[in-house]
Amino acid sequence: MRKMIQTAVLTGLVLVLVTNQSFTCTSFAFIHKGYPIFGTNYDNNFAPGLIYVNKKGVQKSGWEQGTTGETAVWTSEYGSVTFTCVGYQLAWAGMNEAGLVLSTMALGETQSPAPDKRPPLASPLWMQYALDTCGTIEEVFDIDKQVRIQDTVDHYLVCDRTGNCAAIEFLDGKMVVHTQDTMPVNALANAPYSSCAEYWKRKGPLPKSSYDSRHRVGRAGRMMASFAGKSNKDAVDFAFKILSDVSPSNRETTRWSIVFDTGNNKIYYRSYANQKIRRIDLNRFDFSCGTPVKMLPVHNGFSGDVTDKFKDYSHERSLAFLVNAVKYHRPDFPEEQIAPLLQKIESFPCVKK
Repeated sequence: MRKMIQTAVLTGLVLVLVTNQSFTCTSFAFIHKGYPIFGTNYDNNFAPGLIYVNKKGVQKSGWEQGTTGETAVWTSEYGSVTFTCVGYQLAWAGMNEAGLVLSTMALGETQSPAPDKRPPLASPLWMQYALDTCGTIEEVFDIDKQVRIQDTVDHYLVCDRTGNCAAIEFLDGKMVVHTQDTMPVNALANAPYSSCAEYWKRKGPLPKSSYDSRHRVGRAGRMMASFAGKSNKDAVDFAFKILSDVSPSNRETTRWSIVFDTGNNKIYYRSYANQKIRRIDLNRFDFSCGTPVKMLPVHNGFSGDVTDKFKDYSHERSLAFLVNAVKYHRPDFPEEQIAPLLQKIESFPCVKK
């Protein structure tokens, strides 16, 4: 019975990621000095956010079984920094120390694969699995052979440090991948990639104020093609310019905008509550699991380098954040059923210090 309760709660947490979605999230990537500069907007009515520094050498597991009774179990090979609107180990976007970066956007046409022998992972844990175990987009593709994504209503833009990018969708219950020759523009919004790419190929002016997914992808693609900056600052500033262009006219629904500099292992971001750009340097974190997990509210009042502003993991703060998310989106879930779930996630052991 307890396992059934935990499964129900976790399924609800997946729905938190998409309930009341504004359907204007946009992600893109362009190459600067051989490395992707990756930008993404989180547009939603739900505002709270946390940033976690996730450790390598931690053994983790899913909570549901495939048709043969197997549960997903893995050990994190890479440390990562993730943004979440739900809770610990439940990623919305992030980058690992190998330079792999990914983000998610709602897609109404999504259909999760049917149950089979592969152990299932809900969307935000599937994303953490990718950041934990993959250094290239090809390795992300191979995830589909090992685990089955479930409870997803999203599609994903993913890039690695070599400059390869891909759009990953789950249509008609199967993984659909666009990359290299089938990916003419490295941008994604809230419509199937194929329809956005076909629209992007059209000649002529694009609407300047429309937030249709095709228009956002088209404008982002054309802006990326016009980049002529030379410095990393130029590239980061230009990425924020694109994010502003594809943000809704009511900018407060863009809860945060992130720019991942994969070549230098740095993350830049701003939020609706603080428009000052903040910087996180992954090179300065100790990702070994013998040291404490770190966390920081997205909507902090700092500016500049916030790498040293992260605090040690707090069960109380993480639980309060998780409870708030569930109460907002799924008030039918009793609060007392949420703490055991977080404790299960917190109990993942350090196996490689």
